Amino acid sequence: SYEELKNRLFNKICWHCHSDADYAIGDGGPGNTGGFGFVPRGLNLAAYDGILSGSLDDKGERRSIFEPMADGTPRLVAALLARWAEEAGKEDPAIRGMPLGMPSLSPEDVQLVETWIAQGHSPD
Repeated sequence: SYEELKNRLFNKICWHCHSDADYAIGDGGPGNTGGFGFVPRGLNLAAYDGILSGSLDDKGERRSIFEPMADGTPRLVAALLARWAEEAGKEDPAIRGMPLGMPSLSPEDVQLVETWIAQGHSPD
């Protein structure tokens, strides 16, 4: 459920870089407002509305984080899997692995995200 994801991942790990500045009590982090050499992506994973609004692409246009990549993997899941690849020394130039600079999520956590998306990524 979204509540499980929120408590286990989004508001525990992701919000440090991907949240609204008010939620973070200051800066929304490099994944939202930019910083550390990264352009702002406007992705707020600390709130369901922010998740639905997606992120900004390289042209500054909104895109869904549920949108499938070329291989059909939802963008959010692809970012989590890309972190595994980065740790194995195999970067994917098409997507940056998340969480950035942190250990990759467990297979169980990635499966939780994937299942939630497959079930319609509802707030319930």
